[in-house]
Amino acid sequence: MDPILQLKNLEPLTHGRSRLVFEHPDDPDLLVKVIRPEVVDDRFGNNTKWYKKRRRFGKFISYIREIQEFLAVRETQDHDAHFLQRIVGFARTDMGLGLVMEAVRWTDGSLAPNLATLINTDRLDDTANKALDQFLDEILNSNVIISDMNLGNIVYTFSENRGHYFVLIDGIGNNSLLPFKAISQRINRRSKLGRFKYLRMRMERCRAKNQKK
Repeated sequence: MDPILQLKNLEPLTHGRSRLVFEHPDDPDLLVKVIRPEVVDDRFGNNTKWYKKRRRFGKFISYIREIQEFLAVRETQDHDAHFLQRIVGFARTDMGLGLVMEAVRWTDGSLAPNLATLINTDRLDDTANKALDQFLDEILNSNVIISDMNLGNIVYTFSENRGHYFVLIDGIGNNSLLPFKAISQRINRRSKLGRFKYLRMRMERCRAKNQKK
């Protein structure tokens, strides 16, 4: 049986609204996402709404959404989608079941910078903008469902095979009660175009705020 990964005494690399992200203790090429304890208590504890208690996957619904989208995109092509962070599997941890992901890193070995960092450090150059356009085009023409797209969950990386490119590291999956985007490609495409527009607006706001400093 695999050993239980000890994460409680480690500092998270980053965090989202519902999950903490740690470097895998035994493999720096991997990350481990775990559900934040306060989120479990707040959303799935004794005082949670009745319909959430009846959800089959409970607190692991975010894992299910992410895995479903990874597999849905993989079904349409013979290779991993480079615009999505690769899922490796699961791991037992001292903070509950963890979702193991491939770490997306920059050329110096650090975590890949996100869009906000690129804008704030004046690194969103022509190469990066071209890569961003290609990234959005790949997402639009795929069947992936996006639930959140912001300056923090889109990161910039490089490989010898692909050159510079962007990866979405969170915010995928259908989070509405009625799965219209899963049923209709037209609705899903329209939803993604709306998210792209909002992303561009946030980029402009970030640029404007950075120029005032």
